[in-house]
Amino acid sequence: MGSNAFYYVSYRAYMSRLSTTEIAQGIGSEVDHFVYRVPKKNHDAMMQLDKEFGDIITKEFGVAHLVFQLSSTEAPMEGMSNIAKIVSAAQDEEVWLELLFYRDRKHKEEVGAKMRNDERMGPLWQRSVALVSPGTDFIMGEFSRIKMGE
Repeated sequence: MGSNAFYYVSYRAYMSRLSTTEIAQGIGSEVDHFVYRVPKKNHDAMMQLDKEFGDIITKEFGVAHLVFQLSSTEAPMEGMSNIAKIVSAAQDEEVWLELLFYRDRKHKEEVGAKMRNDERMGPLWQRSVALVSPGTDFIMGEFSRIKMGE
């Protein structure tokens, strides 16, 4: 695939209890994203785990946490590739996206320190590793908001 490829991703929200206003207020200048494959048989267990994790980081650490599942594996036009193809998702797997929103870099660093010192995080991490497709990694990225003429 060429370096100019544009990856088209269409997601369906699974955690829709937040209003658009609440989501907009929770989005700061830093975001972490995680893309991973989950065997369909592990769907409910991963939903429960993400709820437990989300409750902790949202209520205790002040992080907006959203989870999405890929809703289409089709690319809309030539020159675009669906993310399911890029991550080599099989028919019996789902592609998930998690987003963690932080107010700013300082908040992100504070949350990271709290998570490293929170005894609940280790077991949650081990459960998540056991639920993703065998032999795969979480694809992770840390992004800073680009100011567009503000």
